[in-house]
Amino acid sequence: MATVTNWIDHLNKPAEEVVGAVYPGAGSSEGILVILAIILWVGWTVLTAKSESDELERLGRKRHGPNDHKSNITDW
Repeated sequence: MATVTNWIDHLNKPAEEVVGAVYPGAGSSEGILVILAIILWVGWTVLTAKSESDELERLGRKRHGPNDHKSNITDW
């Protein structure tokens, strides 16, 4: 790994002379991690949406009456 000893000369170079990324870890593994993160995000969203719709459907089937709040029902 190269070390920059003179930042002024390094920053004044044309873009085609600068080789490599400025930060470590750049490369093909970075793309794989982004794809993995997107897959996890979409999976989490689908599982959460299904779980919430199942819970709302279960609560909707109970059909609480207009005076049920007076009985202090905890699973409202």
